[in-house]
Amino acid sequence: MLSEQHFTDMANAERPVLIDHLAFSFKFTELRHCHKSDLSSVAWCKLPKATYQTVTNQQLRAIALTRYQDAVREALTDRLATFLFHVMGLTCSPMRGRGLHGYEDSCVLLDKTGKVECGLLGIGGNNETVFVQINGRGCKYVFEHIDTFRLHWWLTQILHVFTLSRLDLAVDDYSGCFDCKYAEMAWREGAFRTSVRGMGPKMNPHRVIAPNGDLLEEATIVGSRQSAVYWRVYNKKLEQGLNKLAISWYRNEVELKKCNVDALLNPAASFAGICAFAASIEPSEGISIKRLSKDACLDLAGRIRWVRRQCGKALSDVVKMFNGDTRKAFGLLTTLEQDPFEIEDYGKLALPDTYQQLINVALEN
Repeated sequence: MLSEQHFTDMANAERPVLIDHLAFSFKFTELRHCHKSDLSSVAWCKLPKATYQTVTNQQLRAIALTRYQDAVREALTDRLATFLFHVMGLTCSPMRGRGLHGYEDSCVLLDKTGKVECGLLGIGGNNETVFVQINGRGCKYVFEHIDTFRLHWWLTQILHVFTLSRLDLAVDDYSGCFDCKYAEMAWREGAFRTSVRGMGPKMNPHRVIAPNGDLLEEATIVGSRQSAVYWRVYNKKLEQGLNKLAISWYRNEVELKKCNVDALLNPAASFAGICAFAASIEPSEGISIKRLSKDACLDLAGRIRWVRRQCGKALSDVVKMFNGDTRKAFGLLTTLEQDPFEIEDYGKLALPDTYQQLINVALEN
């Protein structure tokens, strides 16, 4: 049972930046890299070999290819469950038989006991991707199992996730300094602006008062649900039904859409770097995630320009030799060891251009 002393102690303690919601998607085929991770003790389901290539009869070859694709999907599905359990500490409920955000089917993500709902998982369709959505309670559980730095490594190095669909960062204030009135004052001074150009975000104060004058709900909303940055500053004490306690508890929460995955490396600095309002709450030196996205994109674009300038004609000739088959052409040119699974032709399971996601984010911002 929460007491007034508990909130007094919290007011005197450091205010951490919490991750209160996390959502990301990745190509189903990226799970083929899991066995290359440092979890050597985990039994990753072995991927099948493409024996269909030895079949000369066209009809039999088509049947063998279909069987191969089915075996690949089965192995990747097993790896998905292994990743969720051993990396994120989650299990899956049976499939619900209904879609989620455009996906054909979905299931509930649970903790290892199978009793606590931590989020949802969508699969099927959407260009053969998997969607993972972790709620506030789930985030608390997941980050007790894995730290943000290690999750960032898994997302970027194994699953090639460069953009988070959604990331909610929150700071709880028990001193009464950063309440709704402070948020409204900061908005009037332009502290929620993320750029000097264009119009600033709109502010929507929200109050619900009972006939006897008691305050039932209190919130200040800045931005909109469609905005890339959406703020909710609200009275957490009222939301939790703790009206009788003589305490102050306000939550300052920001919802970031299409956020650079590097925000996971330092949530506090990422929060502080959003705008002046966030910097006034969190003392860490702010980092602009938008700047990180553009720098990474410019680095990649620079490399592409260098290759095109230095050896574009030669590369074009090699591609022509293979009748425009770039996979075979660059497979021949590369000096890196290739996993045979990575260069097979398996229909809808074709390899994705993971860097295109990074370019798209930079262009949008």
